Amino acid sequence: MKLGLIAVAIVAALSCTAGSALAATGACQTDPAGPAETPVVFVPTEGGPAYGGMQYPRAVGLGPKQVALTFDDGPDPETTRRVLDILDRHCVKAAFFMVGIYAERHPDIVREVAARGHTIGTHTWSHPNNLRHFSLTQAQREIRRGFTAVEAALARAPEEDLDRLAPFFRFPGLNDSKALIEWLGERNVATFSCEFGADDWKSISSAQVRIRALSNIASVGRGVLILHDTKPRTADMLSDFIVAMRQQGYSFAQLAPQAGAGELAAAVRDPLIGPVRRADAASALIGTIIEPSLEPASALR
Repeated sequence: MKLGLIAVAIVAALSCTAGSALAATGACQTDPAGPAETPVVFVPTEGGPAYGGMQYPRAVGLGPKQVALTFDDGPDPETTRRVLDILDRHCVKAAFFMVGIYAERHPDIVREVAARGHTIGTHTWSHPNNLRHFSLTQAQREIRRGFTAVEAALARAPEEDLDRLAPFFRFPGLNDSKALIEWLGERNVATFSCEFGADDWKSISSAQVRIRALSNIASVGRGVLILHDTKPRTADMLSDFIVAMRQQGYSFAQLAPQAGAGELAAAVRDPLIGPVRRADAASALIGTIIEPSLEPASALR
């Protein structure tokens, strides 16, 4: 009888220990409905593949009911930190596609995004929605200056944060061109579209943004979501959106480049990313500054 009671006590003690360990390491302390860490989906970048079912046949390797959050157009001094705080509260990591002109103006926020563990991609220097109609040289300069500005902002970051800049690029308004995708591919930079958006760039309420995001995600089931960390309405709905997603059985994943992707991108002739470019930063910044236009040319479904 005593042996049985001892066995029960041992099992109970082990169960409590396991439960405590799970609470400490498995669940988000500020949102027990989610895990403490966001699973990472490592994305191949060699040869510059283009991802996102809205435009391209290839998708990143997400599981059923798994969504990768991405944010465009920042960093923004009014809303990016609000977005970061909400993501921290729910233990969610995302990818931020930054506009170079804002990275140059707010390098401290670029470094903060990296320090909080998010992936950083680029989104041109000045966000021209008609990039495909630029001359090839001018469009390439826009892309290059975007990478240069973000890389310069991260130059003063701690060593462990430098790798947060990924060879990831997103076209403003998703207005791509075959020639530019091929040019990026020659530099081992991947192009990212999405599977769904939320129309948060439109003049709609935060509730409408949340409803559209949930509806569009439900219609596809998994994929990459485009949001904008420059929009207060996005920050306003983000916490409720994350809660609703988890209640509906969805989970989040963070996009990150495969191991060695940075080295691959830096090793090519005339690279867009990597320490090789630092000596050429001044020449890369030659050109006319174009004031940014931050609205997509067409709505994302």
